[in-house]
Amino acid sequence: MPLPNYRDTFLQSLQTLKGLTGDSGEYARFRWQAIYLTRGQFSYFFRGALDGTSAGFSGQQIDLVSGEVSVIPAQSVGLYGATFGLNEAITAYSGPQKSVIEVAHAFTEASEMDYHPEFFYVRMNLMHTANDSKMGFARDPRLRENTNLIFVGLEDQMTSELLEESDIARWVAQEKPMASADWYAERYYYG
Repeated sequence: MPLPNYRDTFLQSLQTLKGLTGDSGEYARFRWQAIYLTRGQFSYFFRGALDGTSAGFSGQQIDLVSGEVSVIPAQSVGLYGATFGLNEAITAYSGPQKSVIEVAHAFTEASEMDYHPEFFYVRMNLMHTANDSKMGFARDPRLRENTNLIFVGLEDQMTSELLEESDIARWVAQEKPMASADWYAERYYYG
């Protein structure tokens, strides 16, 4: 059974992230985090938040060999996300709730083959500015949107096939869309 393709979900999440790297009239509040663990020497950590009139954004590049941390613009999340998008296969992690770093270590430890996935974690909590009081909800309801996913990038189809046949395959999504209490994309509710 081929791995489910989460490329469209990834690209949609990346597009939203790119729009959240500055003030946005579309959202009353937001909080987001993105972590890109590459198969190379560097990994990237990004954060952004808007709470009323207060906004804050940060980006860091970590050299995994020397341990050196460099500040990078939060807007570069789009560039590094596009780099992750170059993976031939993109699926999603659906194992036990863990941090993206724990997931990457688990993949490395459990792997009997010589393949190295990349991981791109996206967590977004968004409150849209428009309300919809015509729907009869409580006073001034706001549409909220949440995403919490770890994307797994595989560099080529052969690597994807190796993963499909391995014991590690139990940790990746088996069907779309994911209906999980832990991992989800664009889960909407009023509150």
